[in-house]
Amino acid sequence: MKYFLTLLLTILPLFGLTVTYNTAQEGGRPYGMLHIKHDSPIPCMVTDLELNKKRYTCTFENTLVSPPTPKKTPLMDISFLQRENEFDIIVTPAFKSQLLNMDVPLHGSKEVPLLSTNDASHWVILIYEDLPFAQKSSEDGINFPIYYPELIRPYVGALDLNGAPISYIRSRDINAYLDMKSAYESGQYERVMDDAQEAMMLYPQTIFRSEFALYRLRAMDKLLDDEERSIHLKIDNNDIVNEGKVWMKSFPSDEYMPEALFYIAKHYLKMGFASDANYFLDILITEHPQHRFTKWGILLYADSLYNSTKRAEALRLYTDVLYSAQDLDMASEAAIRLAQNSIDVGKVDEARDYLIKILNANRGFLLKDEQSAYGLAQKLALNGLEGIAAQITQALLEGRARVNTLYEPLLKDTGLWYAAAKEVAKAHTYLSRYQEQFSQGQYEEEVQEGLDKLFFELSETNSTKLEAYYDTLRERYDNEISQKAVVEKIKLLTKEERYLEALNLDPVVREMAEGTLKEEGMEALSQAALLRGNEAIEEDQCKEAVALMERYGVGERLDNRQKVYECLMRLSRYENAINEAQKYIQERDLRERLSWMENLNRALFENEQFEEVVLLSDDIYNLGILVKDRASRSVLRKKALALLNLKRDDEALEVARKLQEELPNAYENIEIYDKIIKYAKSIGSDLLINEYATMALKLQENSQVFYYSPEIEYAAIGARERLGRVEEALEVAMPLPQRLHDATKRIQAFYRLGELHYKLGRLREAREAFESCAAMEVQSPWRQMCQDHIVLTEN
Repeated sequence: MKYFLTLLLTILPLFGLTVTYNTAQEGGRPYGMLHIKHDSPIPCMVTDLELNKKRYTCTFENTLVSPPTPKKTPLMDISFLQRENEFDIIVTPAFKSQLLNMDVPLHGSKEVPLLSTNDASHWVILIYEDLPFAQKSSEDGINFPIYYPELIRPYVGALDLNGAPISYIRSRDINAYLDMKSAYESGQYERVMDDAQEAMMLYPQTIFRSEFALYRLRAMDKLLDDEERSIHLKIDNNDIVNEGKVWMKSFPSDEYMPEALFYIAKHYLKMGFASDANYFLDILITEHPQHRFTKWGILLYADSLYNSTKRAEALRLYTDVLYSAQDLDMASEAAIRLAQNSIDVGKVDEARDYLIKILNANRGFLLKDEQSAYGLAQKLALNGLEGIAAQITQALLEGRARVNTLYEPLLKDTGLWYAAAKEVAKAHTYLSRYQEQFSQGQYEEEVQEGLDKLFFELSETNSTKLEAYYDTLRERYDNEISQKAVVEKIKLLTKEERYLEALNLDPVVREMAEGTLKEEGMEALSQAALLRGNEAIEEDQCKEAVALMERYGVGERLDNRQKVYECLMRLSRYENAINEAQKYIQERDLRERLSWMENLNRALFENEQFEEVVLLSDDIYNLGILVKDRASRSVLRKKALALLNLKRDDEALEVARKLQEELPNAYENIEIYDKIIKYAKSIGSDLLINEYATMALKLQENSQVFYYSPEIEYAAIGARERLGRVEEALEVAMPLPQRLHDATKRIQAFYRLGELHYKLGRLREAREAFESCAAMEVQSPWRQMCQDHIVLTEN
């Protein structure tokens, strides 16, 4: 007997905790004892695993800054899990084990307690392949090797079918059969295969001969299904076929005949002998139509068809098995094949329906082979079925220890796939759990990115936090996450009415690659531009408003249409103003219609579309009469100006006279009169000049606005002089010097005044005018002329 001691964990002063591990050997078999001691009682929980194995979790109400690293020994794995306010020690033995409460005194009980649900300050976990110091293992305690032969009572052993005792020699086949059955159930297929062959040699007359041969077939089938293990075997598919045929001949009426037929057909198919396989499948289907192995055989045959040119026939067989199988596992297997086919042909909705049925009705079957289940989940995720994939990996995670090699990728994928399926709460739970359990994990960056993407779906309402996190994402990534952060920040700033800040992100959005995110970003900018545009319009910030309209195309959506029109006109966007006005010239409200017709006329005129102005002016004039809007008669000015620009002078004069009749006192008429005066000069008509100059002078006098001086006055003076009406010309010239504030214009006015006085023989008045002119400190030829003419007034 050999002992040796290994110290796994020294005393932790923060906890008052000591963990010590002792190992030894008994009869060449190792065993170990793990001692967990604490200053105060602690709970230890037992979890049953497969193959009679267990896991132990002892929990301490405390925290560690840095948990110890996991340990692995031949007999067990030990890991440490830090949770929010608790610390776990997790022990996973590789063999059989028992939990012993060492606080219970041995002398207080007839048996050594193996398990206690109470807390204890000293626990021992006994780990062994064969229970040491015991004749046999017991479920209730350690059976020490103390024998009392005199107390053993006589008993009758096994009985045969006739009730007669079976001799000790012949009963060994029973034990062989039971051992073989147990070995098969525990997955020891090579041992079963060899033991079955040996048993048939040792017990040629045994009543279990058919069972031995069948278990050998079963074990061979399992081994050949495992590609990695089958490489090293001395058997092949042909061996199963041959031994299966021998079994059929030897036991033709055995109830397990369908199973043997199945193995033969299956391995014929594996060898590519479809016709031979079909022969045995025909027997199965004909003689045992509802047997579970018949259904399995049909599935295998359908698999071979699916990979050939007869996929439609394969799908028919899968469907037949799905709806005819009495075995839930069988139906589930068919449903999986149909789901995989649906994925292959792009019918993901059908695949989802099949898999949901399995998850709801027979989840355990789907998860029986965790590697296959995980592979199926990965395929589902790749084909847009992330929600179903996540349900599968979530189920695989349940009851799985953190030390399991699949635990970390399963946890990662569950979170990411739930995120892809828009199941936000579940995704956040699993991704956060990954970060808690694997702070330096293999998929740390991928999980962080998943959480960052998920942030956009969470219902965070704190604007300050949101804005800060968006900025963090922009710095952290240079991909769609940073782009999404920009878009969401624009939306946030817009919601907070910080429109200009939102619009400052315009260059970032425009640099994005074409796609959904850029479209969403431009839409967010457009919304900010619309809201800011409305503000700018109301604030009379036309330049900004028009810039937003032109950059983001929001002009059609702004609220105040009249102000939009005015801004367009102010910034000489006449084409746009015309388009804007044309939308409303058919309004049902005639006054509204008239107003927009006038707007349109104005825009047309500024855009030099004079023919349209002439035509529209008549419509405006007539509609103004209809609605009794006297102000609309001013449209005659636009018509007259348009006609003058079109060189239709006679028509323009006619409109001007009508304008003078309709609106004789309107100061704005001067613009028309001024243009007619220029026209009259071009044709040398002093009478026409004098007529319209006189009307213009009267309007200026009435309004005391002398915008057109001195040109109007000089036109009137010149015409009257040429007509010999010098006295009338003098009347126009008398007030002119006082109206002019520009010295260069005023000096000329004095000269013209002096000249007119001189022509009328009023030498004193002429001299006064010339002297006023000469006295002005202005460099002008008029000054010299005034000085020269002073002498003419002397007599």
